[in-house]
Amino acid sequence: MVRPILRRFGVLASALLTLTLLSMGVGHADPASARADAASSAPTPVAVFADTAARLVEAVTPPEFDAGFIISDELFYDGGALDADEVQAFLDDQVPACASGVVCLADYTQKTVTRPGDDVCNAYRGRESETGAEIIARVGLACGISQKALLVLLQKEQSLVRDTAPSAGDFSFATGYACPDTAACDVEYSGFYNQVYWAAWQLKRYANPPGTSEFFTSRPIGEPSPIAYNPERSCGDGAVTLKNLATAALYYYTPYQPNPAVIAGSTDDACGAFGNLNFWRFYSEWFGDPTAPSMTQGALESVSVVRGRIIAEGWAVDPSSVRASNSVRITVTDAAGRIATTTVKAASTSGGALSVSSLAGRDHGFSGGTALEAQGLIRVCVVALNLEGTSSSNEPLGCATVFALTP
Repeated sequence: MVRPILRRFGVLASALLTLTLLSMGVGHADPASARADAASSAPTPVAVFADTAARLVEAVTPPEFDAGFIISDELFYDGGALDADEVQAFLDDQVPACASGVVCLADYTQKTVTRPGDDVCNAYRGRESETGAEIIARVGLACGISQKALLVLLQKEQSLVRDTAPSAGDFSFATGYACPDTAACDVEYSGFYNQVYWAAWQLKRYANPPGTSEFFTSRPIGEPSPIAYNPERSCGDGAVTLKNLATAALYYYTPYQPNPAVIAGSTDDACGAFGNLNFWRFYSEWFGDPTAPSMTQGALESVSVVRGRIIAEGWAVDPSSVRASNSVRITVTDAAGRIATTTVKAASTSGGALSVSSLAGRDHGFSGGTALEAQGLIRVCVVALNLEGTSSSNEPLGCATVFALTP
């Protein structure tokens, strides 16, 4: 069983032009509580804290940061984002040469162990020697977490991606997994491979993938919920409407949002928290917009006449937020050229969206239409509408022509 994750909260400190993150402590969780979701071997959701010694990107926060939409599901859960060669090339570019006598991430190797597959990650076959790049690539592929996201996590936690002289401890607890601030890190989960694997496993588990229980539900998608600015309760919180699973996962992992002072550019606010802001900044700097536009996907599967109505059925899903239900616009043009339009929610049962993402669930079907007013050829077209606040586009799902008789 995996023990509950306790991690670290980052507070920004400034010294001249160097920006680093310091940590504050929290209490150690009860290890027995990890069995709360025994059916899926999931750690209990406890307060988690992030950002030990991570360097903040020095640019002032761009206004595009949205606390409720940090990265799209499409990008975050892309387990094939980078292969091992591409990860290695990226690491080499970040640190062309390690400090003398020091092994940095670009040159790191270790033995890995075989792990059986479960409902969260596919099986991982260990090797006698693997590079850091290979571990990142293969863990991401096995667990369905973007290698780009894992690289960003390693940087914001221990600065490993850009550090020319990391310590052994930096590798031992590279993602801060099982490291409470008020107690020693749990050595059972030490080691670079362990840290990368369990961080990826946990980030995926937060999405409640098929075969697991709906254990992580305290941060609902599409509904406002309070997210604190700081572990210090007097710092308060702010309501955030989380747009997707990926952003919710980041808040389960690091349960704080940057407050208005931090968003405005402050680097020394006593109530500031930078973990999720750092994730967004590093990703933006290295890989482009983490909320880049997605193409809404779906299909018009059938058109029929039912009790004097033209009914269109199919499915639609927004890849930037695969669990949310979007809407479709159905346009019916009859033989006389009359046009009727209706909008329906794509929230009924359908398995179509699972072809886009195994995390999508089945609540993406639609069925709707308009009354039949004249017999003859009827043209029916459907457009999937983007979700408000996400980066997806309106996309046509298809058209169909049927011959209908008035009742």
